[in-house]
Amino acid sequence: MSGSIIRDKPTLLGAERQNSVTNNNSPLKLFTHAKTTITEIFKNIALYVNDSNKFLDDVKKSDKNLITPEKYVEIQELKEKVNRILTIISRDHMKVVFFGRTSNGKSTTMNAMLRERILPVGMGHTTNCFLQIEGTDKAEPYVLTPGSDEPKSISSLGTVGNALSREKLDSDSLVKILWPKEKCRLIRDDVILVDSPGIDVSANLDQWIENHCLDADVFVLVISAEATITVSEKKFLHNVAQRLSNPNIFILMNRWDATANEPEMVESVRQQHLDRGLEFLCDELHLCDRKEASEHRMFFISAREALLKRNKDPTSSPRTGFAEGHEERLIEFNNFEHEFEKCISKTAVQTKFEQHTNRGKGITTTLRETTANIANRSQTLKQESVQKLTQMDEKHNLLERELRSMTESAKDKIRHISEDVYKRVAQTLNDEIRRLYTLIEEFDRPFSSDSEQIPLYKRDLHRWVEERLGTNLQTRLHAALHSSLDSVHREIKERVKSVLENKERINNVDSIVPRSDFAVSYRLDCSNLCSDFREDIQFKFSLGFTSLWQRFVQNQKESITSSKLNHEISTPSASSLISSTNDLLTTANNISALTTKSGMIALGGCALVWRSVGWKVLGVVAGIYGTLYLYERVMWTKKAQERAFKRQYADYASSKMKLIVDMTSGNASAQVQQELSMYFAQTIRYVDMEKDDLTDSMKQIKIEIDQLLKYIDKGKKLKKQGDQIENELSEFSNQYLSSESTTATNE
Repeated sequence: MSGSIIRDKPTLLGAERQNSVTNNNSPLKLFTHAKTTITEIFKNIALYVNDSNKFLDDVKKSDKNLITPEKYVEIQELKEKVNRILTIISRDHMKVVFFGRTSNGKSTTMNAMLRERILPVGMGHTTNCFLQIEGTDKAEPYVLTPGSDEPKSISSLGTVGNALSREKLDSDSLVKILWPKEKCRLIRDDVILVDSPGIDVSANLDQWIENHCLDADVFVLVISAEATITVSEKKFLHNVAQRLSNPNIFILMNRWDATANEPEMVESVRQQHLDRGLEFLCDELHLCDRKEASEHRMFFISAREALLKRNKDPTSSPRTGFAEGHEERLIEFNNFEHEFEKCISKTAVQTKFEQHTNRGKGITTTLRETTANIANRSQTLKQESVQKLTQMDEKHNLLERELRSMTESAKDKIRHISEDVYKRVAQTLNDEIRRLYTLIEEFDRPFSSDSEQIPLYKRDLHRWVEERLGTNLQTRLHAALHSSLDSVHREIKERVKSVLENKERINNVDSIVPRSDFAVSYRLDCSNLCSDFREDIQFKFSLGFTSLWQRFVQNQKESITSSKLNHEISTPSASSLISSTNDLLTTANNISALTTKSGMIALGGCALVWRSVGWKVLGVVAGIYGTLYLYERVMWTKKAQERAFKRQYADYASSKMKLIVDMTSGNASAQVQQELSMYFAQTIRYVDMEKDDLTDSMKQIKIEIDQLLKYIDKGKKLKKQGDQIENELSEFSNQYLSSESTTATNE
């Protein structure tokens, strides 16, 4: 669309038609130049419509409500509208349609204008279908029938176009007659003439107009002077006027030669026809004023006489039989042709293109306004989207900070609760270990010293101790533990809810309920822990040498252990292993020396006592010693054995359980930490979802902003394209449709 497509208008000569075939300055040439120009403009409009439709398709898919469905449909229909206009203006000729009732002389009038008997004529209904005569550069004429591109001889016209023929076509059919331009001065300037069947033989007038008359520039109504304008003829012209704005209509009162038989009635009949014609053209159709109509739109002629006078072939028709006044009627016919050519040269362009030019301006304006509105709306939406994106970015950053803060805070609280649980469990477990003997005493099961029953007794005792310890720990710790957990749960939930905006997610966070069945598992596993326990329930006399020796050795061990601990505290850790080894060697030497010395002392003591007190005292002492032995031996019952077993088990289990206090406390702390971490993960994921939604929304808004920028840019380009087309249409109007242009044509 670069540069102007408006061509220089041809120089217009006077109203008299030039006879030279090579005359390129004929007024009728104006139409050709105007047609070429407006066609190029409407091609640009078609491109503009296509570009706009593609743009609107993209806009509609975006679902931004930038265009209403009604407006979208309206714009989509413009494409068909422009194509229809292009179809109408794409022809190369000006078009004149002759119509009227049957036998009114339409074909004869056209033959007279063509100065040769081309169309079939005769009495009654002769023309059966539409016959279109247009020029051809070929030397010989030919005929084209509907549905065939094969040229036929001109002689076939009497068959295909004649209503009297048995092979006649439908009344709505169009037969084209291509007549050499060299033979006719009228059609050489690209004027086509269309003969129509009588409008009184078919009710399908609307279809006729739709198919053959919408692109007509001039309509010639041929009426028999022996009759008058009929309702069917008026209806046809009303339909034409409804479809075409201000059609150019000529009314020919044919067969005026019949008035030669009644000379006294000529003026009265003429005035009657004139009044009725003027009433119809001026008062009903409002096409022109009465002076214009009476002087330039209504003529009283005899087409038969004109054809006889002009026919070039002397053998085709006789030149006799002219009625009185035929010279005046021939002059009237010449006046009709003169006015016809003036009219078609002056108004054909306006009749053909003015309405389409206005439509083109309307189409362009509609597209410009629509695309401009979309661009403006897109600009507003873009600003709103940018502002919204800024707000979302700030909120996203806030969520990031809140998420980090909540995570750190939750970690601190979980660590604090875990440490507190560790201390509580350790303290409570140590308390339970200190009262383990009392706990074991509560174990009530028949005891048997039988070697087969002892393992069963141990198994049950393991299970009972483990269950009771676990139950005691749960009882003492559960309430405080759950109170601490509930406090952390509430704090985490409220903190998460404070940063959420989505009500559904807030409700989802509220619906997260901590596990009601959560309880710390204190797995002590006494079976494995005390699997190495070996009971000693054989009878041992408390004053026996073995028992005394064991007590002595135990005291020694305790003394050594105490010394070792004191030494480790005061001695660097690097020499602790050497000190322990020396202590063991010293203890072994002491025990060996003590054993030797004790034996010697015992023997010496016995000898000394024997000498001092005699055998009686020794006997008494021996009796007391034996009595004590018998007493202890008698009291060594199953109960005593059970007490000894439980005491030994309690001592062994206590020592073992002290070793797992840290492990059990750490395990409980880990369970609490896992529970709180799971709850935190369940709630915090909704913050992540909120953040992810924000991220996705921001990405979508960025895409939308880019899309809106494209709409703004495309809208500006389309507006510029529309401005250029509107300038071309305005230039076309100034050159071809303005009053100055019409004046130049008349000159």
